[in-house]
Amino acid sequence: MKIELLLPVGNQENLAAAVENGADAVYFGIDKFNARRRADNFKLEKIKEVIDYCHQNGVRCYCTLNILIKNEEIEELFKTITQLYLDGIDAVIIQHLSFLPIIKKNFPGLGVHLSTQTTITNTHFYDLIKDADKIVLPRESSQEEIKNFIDKTKLPTEIFVQGALCFSYSGKCLFSSFLGGRSGNRGLCAQPCRRKYNGKYLLSMKDLCLVKEIPNLIKMGVSSLKIEGRLRSTKYVAAATKLYRTAIDSYYAKKFAVDYDLFKEMKMAFNREFTWGYYANLKDVVSDEKPMGRGLYLGEFDNHKLIRLQEEVSLSDGLGIWLPNKVDGAVLRKIELVDEKSKEKREVNSAKKGDLVKLDIFAKPGTKIYKTSSVEESKEIEFVKNKAIVVKDRKVKEIILPEIKEPKEVKERRESKETKKSTKELLVKVYSVKDGKDALRYTNKVFYDIFAENFNNKLSAYVPRMLNDEDVEKAIKLIEKHKVKNVLVGDLGVYTLLRKNKSLNLYLDYSNNVFNDLDLEFFDNCTPIISPELSFEELEEFSNNNFAVLSHGKIVMMNTKYSLLPKKIKDEKKYSFPVRKEHDYYQILNSKDLALFELVDDLKKIGIKQFFLDLDGDVDYTTKFYHNFLKGKVLPINIRGYTKGHWEEGVE
Repeated sequence: MKIELLLPVGNQENLAAAVENGADAVYFGIDKFNARRRADNFKLEKIKEVIDYCHQNGVRCYCTLNILIKNEEIEELFKTITQLYLDGIDAVIIQHLSFLPIIKKNFPGLGVHLSTQTTITNTHFYDLIKDADKIVLPRESSQEEIKNFIDKTKLPTEIFVQGALCFSYSGKCLFSSFLGGRSGNRGLCAQPCRRKYNGKYLLSMKDLCLVKEIPNLIKMGVSSLKIEGRLRSTKYVAAATKLYRTAIDSYYAKKFAVDYDLFKEMKMAFNREFTWGYYANLKDVVSDEKPMGRGLYLGEFDNHKLIRLQEEVSLSDGLGIWLPNKVDGAVLRKIELVDEKSKEKREVNSAKKGDLVKLDIFAKPGTKIYKTSSVEESKEIEFVKNKAIVVKDRKVKEIILPEIKEPKEVKERRESKETKKSTKELLVKVYSVKDGKDALRYTNKVFYDIFAENFNNKLSAYVPRMLNDEDVEKAIKLIEKHKVKNVLVGDLGVYTLLRKNKSLNLYLDYSNNVFNDLDLEFFDNCTPIISPELSFEELEEFSNNNFAVLSHGKIVMMNTKYSLLPKKIKDEKKYSFPVRKEHDYYQILNSKDLALFELVDDLKKIGIKQFFLDLDGDVDYTTKFYHNFLKGKVLPINIRGYTKGHWEEGVE
């Protein structure tokens, strides 16, 4: 079977551009539940028309439902899936692992793809993901990691080959959420990584472009090549489709080539400079000059306001002029070709690469000029259309969800004497053995990095996030070696291997985005630290209160593979965000510590018994304070300089 070419579409024009230029499949969102809620998404009532059009042209349709889903949204989500299913959708793309068995049980024949938001970084996830029809690997995956995943799991695998890169691991980012209340995990990312820090665009990633790697990707067994760009133009969708379609077809025709004219079309449509990124283990992934699209680089003005052209140019071409604080657009109205011997100039309609020219543009020496559009017609391509797709009639019975206790029963349990008398427990994560000793004075569940050389048996184990196969296996051996009883798990591959061990007390790090009752039911034999993006009111609505709440500490805003960060980054409002290394990745922390101090009583009233403190400093005082507070003793506190996070309003 040929590798799939998968294109993003956000409206009818983009859809036609993808289908008419050779897409094998398209993915799109509807008004709700998708990770690009700001895009021009389709209306649910119009989806059947979209699906029918695609299927008539032999193109598969996937709907993105890959945001974090709240309890109050679950019913509507499954109604939406039901409608999509009846309309003939080929697959849905989801983030919640808990939804996978539910969808497979209730919607026979419907494909389920696990989004990159799931952050599947190793093969030990296998038991959790084996029933999925496709796995979308993180954009941070290297060539070696992709091949290893495919070879070991034999699961159909999709990778991003073109488009924007996130600075943070997808699904592990809270930056937008805590800066402005717009959650990237909920589809409303405000793109704080495109802002200035330390006077530069330190977090603004280049665009990924792996078109030259198509032969290797096919040989590795990759199932689908995914283009990012549901917020981009029709011109971009058309250009990307043509470029990758011709490259794929040339490989199967045993004469692989990348059409440079089509490559230039795509560069003009949009690019932030191109990189092979983490796929090739490159560090050159950030473009700190400007976060905007560039086009084709033409050159820069010299001291005589002349340009040595790096690409051809014609009258009426669109230009991007890169001024110090902005990018201006212009239409080229005059070209003067310079005779390099006589220095005489003559007007021409066009000039080629290498020519010395003067352009009718006012700009200072050193100004960079880009070509953003061309008067030349877009290049047409030929491709063999796929056969029309026929979907068998589908029926849906009553949707069966996992049994969850009724809220009324929970309320009664919360108000019972047993609940009131139950022990409240502190869970503390520390970053040094000394801090660990201080915390042990007030709780026996003190988590410390299992990979630390000075880890000792008095401490409980913290297993970092985003581990590869080798590190998962190493973590398991270290847990066994130290005979650890309590384990805070950042990586779900580790959870998968440990979850049947009844002798362990397992806790899930909040990075695993446990967000609703179905998640709690799915992650058995463990206590999750609930997502800090939920409000108190939303926590109160849970039918099951077997979770811990992050109550104090520096919230991890981003987890990134990028290693060239300073120790602190400061935004234009002078807020300072510390940076620290954790295992093989880096973390950007919030400028303020989270502190729920006086709010703990509210949590106690709804039956929460476990409180998680993430402490890098002030361990003795802070653990003592919460220890006494949970016992009904009150210490004097100063709450200035702290944040309550999403306690009151949650996120959209």
